[in-house]
Amino acid sequence: MEFSSIVQFAFVAAFTIAAMVTDLRSRRIPNWLTVSAFVVGVVFHTVVTGWHGTLFALGGFAVGFGVLFVLWSIGGGGGGDVKLMGALGAWLGAKLTVAVFLLSAFMAFFCLLAVMGWGLLNRQPATAGAGTNGGSEPLFRKTIPYAIPAGLSAWMVLVGKMLIATT
Repeated sequence: MEFSSIVQFAFVAAFTIAAMVTDLRSRRIPNWLTVSAFVVGVVFHTVVTGWHGTLFALGGFAVGFGVLFVLWSIGGGGGGDVKLMGALGAWLGAKLTVAVFLLSAFMAFFCLLAVMGWGLLNRQPATAGAGTNGGSEPLFRKTIPYAIPAGLSAWMVLVGKMLIATT
């Protein structure tokens, strides 16, 4: 296994753990975290493979940021989620970023179903707790911290990449 793959996995793991924790605690992913992960990802790939690495990282950023930006613009996520996927893209490149996005979309969907099911089991068919306006939030409007499915998906994709590389 290449040393650069180990560094890549270690950084992505540390970055996504930090994003998961902050997203769970505050429902925000801070700019300092996502922007620094993006910059370090571009520098890492540039150092490892030169200008090809720069293009690899920027292409991954464009895919991750672009796909989530479209979803954000139609109300399907937060700005931190967009920057999270952009930063992951800088580390993973375009192809693996697409894989992470697809896997995280399935994970997020099933997590949302679980949250909704939990609310229904707890006799909350119409609402799911107090919203920000002092009223009740409709159950179908419940959201999950996207950093969790995105981070877990990134780990799974990188482990799969490393397993394929060793065979």
